[in-house]
Amino acid sequence: MVGDTRIFHREAGAGFPLVLLHGGGGTGKAFWHQLQGLGEQFRVLAPDMPGFGKSDWAPGATTVDDLAPVLWAWADVLGLERLALGGNSMGGRVALAMALSAPARVVRLALLDAVGVSVPGVAPLNPLTVPPAEFVSTMVHDPEHYRQVTPYRTLEDARELNAGRAAFARYLAAAPIGPDRSAELGRLTMPVLLIWGRHDRVVPLPLGEALAERLPHARLVVLEDVGHLPHIEAAGAVNQLLADFLAGV
Repeated sequence: MVGDTRIFHREAGAGFPLVLLHGGGGTGKAFWHQLQGLGEQFRVLAPDMPGFGKSDWAPGATTVDDLAPVLWAWADVLGLERLALGGNSMGGRVALAMALSAPARVVRLALLDAVGVSVPGVAPLNPLTVPPAEFVSTMVHDPEHYRQVTPYRTLEDARELNAGRAAFARYLAAAPIGPDRSAELGRLTMPVLLIWGRHDRVVPLPLGEALAERLPHARLVVLEDVGHLPHIEAAGAVNQLLADFLAGV
């Protein structure tokens, strides 16, 4: 409980905390492979962000960037003073907002196909505008492979994902994901790892390249034959990249 707001999270392992934030419409279960694969080295926590999955809506949180103080309050309840932080898509945007608001608390930052900057002529695609029949093929590079490895398999998962899309739409109705935060990124002096699917059609690679250019200590890794969800599509590679990146924290 964060005040009167229930925040649900999944957790595995012990050691230095790694908090992973899901994308719009998803839940913390998106990081199932990281919970399983990195739990022997780190304390991995994957919350359902407010309004998604099993978590309540947080009073006063109407936009995506408003989620940052709520999640810091959640971290305070769990005693997470300093942590490694990661996020995919919208979750990457929230991770950036958290890091900008409390940079001393974030020792490493990992951004996976994240929303954060603007590039002329290159716009993120709002997944809510994609016809249902084309949704999976838009989000991932190889739909058949995705269906084999996705952690979302139950009727409850399907219900939560449907509700999550409505929650994402509600946040976007309050304010689009933005504005561009390029002018502030120079303040983030912690090491940053960017992981991007070369075939991402939702947040195209040029946006990742621009983000890497504007962060002082960033490294961009591009994964071949991967779309918008590298933590699911290429879980083994992502887990190894994260483990190497976090070594020594």
